[in-house]
Amino acid sequence: MKVLVVDPDSESRDSLRRAVSAAGGQVRSVGSATEARRHLSEFLPDVVVYAVDLPAEEIEGLSADARRDQSDRVLWALAPAGRLEDAVSAMENGADDFLWRPVSAGRVAFLLDTVRRRREERERTEEARLRLARVEAAVALPGRSGRWLEAMASIEQLAPERAVLVTGEDGTEKEIAARFLHRLSERGAEHFARAVDGEGFVEALERAGTGTLFVTGIDRVSAGVQEKILAALEAETGPGLVLTADRDPVEAVRRGELARAIVHRLQESVLHLPPLRERGDDVARLARQFLEEASDTASFDPEAMDALTAHDWPGNVTELREAVRRAARLAEGPTIGPTVVRSVLGRPLAARGSRRRKVPVVRIAVGDSLADVERRLIQKTLEFARGNKRKTAELLKLSLKTIYNKIKEYGLEH
Repeated sequence: MKVLVVDPDSESRDSLRRAVSAAGGQVRSVGSATEARRHLSEFLPDVVVYAVDLPAEEIEGLSADARRDQSDRVLWALAPAGRLEDAVSAMENGADDFLWRPVSAGRVAFLLDTVRRRREERERTEEARLRLARVEAAVALPGRSGRWLEAMASIEQLAPERAVLVTGEDGTEKEIAARFLHRLSERGAEHFARAVDGEGFVEALERAGTGTLFVTGIDRVSAGVQEKILAALEAETGPGLVLTADRDPVEAVRRGELARAIVHRLQESVLHLPPLRERGDDVARLARQFLEEASDTASFDPEAMDALTAHDWPGNVTELREAVRRAARLAEGPTIGPTVVRSVLGRPLAARGSRRRKVPVVRIAVGDSLADVERRLIQKTLEFARGNKRKTAELLKLSLKTIYNKIKEYGLEH
């Protein structure tokens, strides 16, 4: 246990140094707050003891500096014997406990032992919280493929970072990953706030407090919101930030949809979640798990499972989960066959050897407004792409940001 003593009285400093050493602690002692600031960063004390007869502004500055570097750092006030009002005032202003001058070695030993025991208890509690979070992450983000295990390892590695960029297609469970980046960080017991597509960013930043703010679709938000995000990234204090992008950030920068400075700031802290089509046997594993959640008795026959694993899953895990639930509802017996699966996937039995789907037609009549034609075209394309906004953007040769804006404008939530 490291103790920094700040006391202008040299005799008192020496007495306190001996008491701390006798109790098994390491100690440094200085006569002023100015000297103490250097030792805060070099010595990294667990406890700072300051004399109440230091100037009030020095005590205030020292206390703020001590807690800024280490929020759980303990502060003790050192007051003349019998001056209870000084001790009470110090504790009202942030001190955790107090000592009388001249110092009692027994009191010092007792307080140091209390600090040790409380710190050990906090460490045990934190270790238990992290163990539980790891187990919950494995349940909420299941998978055994190499690509997926790499992503899960990255969550553990990146959790200590203050800011992380999560990339991946729609349906790759980015928000769940963000929640576990938060849970596995030192902020994990604090608040997790959300700003969907950057809306209400400033208010959400305040709600997050000392926890984590999750911001979706930073490649879709306005330049003004991106400026606020960059300011939050550059701030020395504030909540942790987990940001998501639906497209390759480098490509988004090239197309002018994302500020280069944001990508540069986060380039060492990127978590990429692979699409389901690149996760091999995880399709079958997840399909069986989702079916167990949907039904106590149902199972897929081999041909049905082949149909599931052959699908390219443009909507990723979200699409697979919904497809399995629909198959369980449509099945007429305990075994789900290929007819049901292909029906759910939009591939009838007759199309067994082909993935081609009939392209819908948008009919235009003289007198139709351009806005109405655009709305129907986007709606039909969304349906054809099974709600996958990235695929819709590619088919219409529009930016993903434009598609999101048009969906919002026309109320085409899919």
